Amino acid sequence: TVLINGMKKRRGRRGFWWWSWLLIALTIGGIVGGFFYGKKKWDEAPKEYLAYAALSFHVRDAFMSAGSTGLVDANESEVLRNVKSESSLRGIALNLDFANQWGVNQDEAVIRLRRGLDLDLDQATDQLTVAARLNDSQDAAAFANAVAAEIPNLIKRLDEKNKKEVMEQFSKEAQPLVDKEVTAKAKLKDSLAAKGVKLEPGPGVDLGDYLYIPEVLDAKLEWDSSSEALKVMYEDQAKYRNYWSKSVRPSFVMAKATAPPSFVGPNLQPFQTRWSVYGMTLGLIAGSLLMLICWKLFP
Repeated sequence: TVLINGMKKRRGRRGFWWWSWLLIALTIGGIVGGFFYGKKKWDEAPKEYLAYAALSFHVRDAFMSAGSTGLVDANESEVLRNVKSESSLRGIALNLDFANQWGVNQDEAVIRLRRGLDLDLDQATDQLTVAARLNDSQDAAAFANAVAAEIPNLIKRLDEKNKKEVMEQFSKEAQPLVDKEVTAKAKLKDSLAAKGVKLEPGPGVDLGDYLYIPEVLDAKLEWDSSSEALKVMYEDQAKYRNYWSKSVRPSFVMAKATAPPSFVGPNLQPFQTRWSVYGMTLGLIAGSLLMLICWKLFP
């Protein structure tokens, strides 16, 4: 009996070690398989490439500005805001044919471009960095360069538009006084003509000989008053007109973007390590279960 029991124990131990190869094989297989599956998942993972372009960035200085404050002023903010506007990005997407290339509609292409665009303005050096982040390195470089090339033209268009609007506003504000001055001058001319005096009122014309006439005097005072009011208006506007008459230093591209050689995104090692751990865990569990089952069925 003792001999039989000893033989059974030895057979049990041999059976245990015989079937334990399942545990070892499945564990190693899980690690190796997880490693290569992780590599496959890494290859399929979307990668983002970051390309940079730099500009010498000059817009009209803020009116009555005391210099750089470290904060984006209204003129700078307007340009930067328009760079990311739908119309600007849609034009770039159309020119670069991103929608067809990516297999999406124009709206989705614009969303991707806006999400992948960052603008960093250094007021101390008047340098603007355009950072473009896309899933293709060539696309990222092309996008950064397209934005950089468009910015100088955008600055010029916005400045001209703003100048036109301001000058039109100045003219609109002054027009009532201009009309009043023209009317007063015409009234003075008519009052002179009524007395048989054919003179064209204007700078340097001496009307002293006719100011004894009440109608002429009243018209002259009214004309002087309207002319003075118009002069004050123009003097008030002068500082603004001078501001808009100054030219702005041209902006230009300092450095074009090149296709980045490396991506910003998931690294290879974490993907492989993670799936190797998954495979090892699964191998241990499956191997242990199979080993125990085989050990019980085939002692």
